[in-house]
Amino acid sequence: MKRLHFLISTLFLVTTPFLQNGFAQGYVRYKMLTGHTAAVGSLAFSPDGKAIASGSWDNTIRLWDVATSRPLHTLRGHTDSIYSVSFSPDGQTLASGSQDNTVRLWDVRTGDVVRTLRGHTDSVYSVSFSPDGQTLASVGNHDIVRLWDVAIRTAIGTLEGHTGYVGSVVVFSPDGKTIASGSHGNTVRLWDVATQTEIGVLEGHTSAVNSVSFQSCGSSIPV
Repeated sequence: MKRLHFLISTLFLVTTPFLQNGFAQGYVRYKMLTGHTAAVGSLAFSPDGKAIASGSWDNTIRLWDVATSRPLHTLRGHTDSIYSVSFSPDGQTLASGSQDNTVRLWDVRTGDVVRTLRGHTDSVYSVSFSPDGQTLASVGNHDIVRLWDVAIRTAIGTLEGHTGYVGSVVVFSPDGKTIASGSHGNTVRLWDVATQTEIGVLEGHTSAVNSVSFQSCGSSIPV
C-alpha cells in the first residue's frame, strides 16, 4: 500500500540570506528543477554538495547539477515508486529503496545500476550508508532491518525485534558502531553493528516513530 503524502513533482532550490539575529532579510532566491512526472518522495545532496538525487513516484531517480540546475542522469530500473535515496560517503554510489521491494545501487558517474538487492518482502522506505560506506541498512513495510555489504553487494544480516513495521527511517551513529531505527511499534531500537544484536529499546512515544537522528557527537538521539 502506498503511503499518502502531499508531494509535488517540482523541486525548489532555495537560498535565504540571514541576519545575525536569525531573521531572513525578506527575500529568497530559488531554482526550480522540473522533469519528474509524479510526486517526489525523497531527496539527498551528494557529500560534496554539487549534486542532488531525487526519487519519485514516477519510478525514476534524477541526478541534478546544483550549480546549473540541469539534469545529469535519469536512473531507470525500479518498477514502482521510489521512497528513499542516499549517497555513499564518497559520493560514488547512490542507494535507492522502492515499493517494488528492492534496494538498488547506482554508479553516480554513469547513472547505471550496479546491483539490485533482493530480500525485502514489501516496500523499502529507508536506506542509509554507514559512515565508512562499507555497510548499507534498509527498512520497509515490515519489522526487520536488513544489512548489506556494499563491496560484495549481498545481504550480511537482519536485525529483528521491532513489533511494528519500521516504515520510516534507519540511521548509523557517527562512529558507525550503532544503528537506530524507529517503528510503528512506538519505539526506537538501538543495534550493535558488529554483533548485529539489540542493545537498547527507547520507549515513551504513544504513536509511530517517523524519524530518528544522532547528534554529531553520537551521544544522544533526537526523535
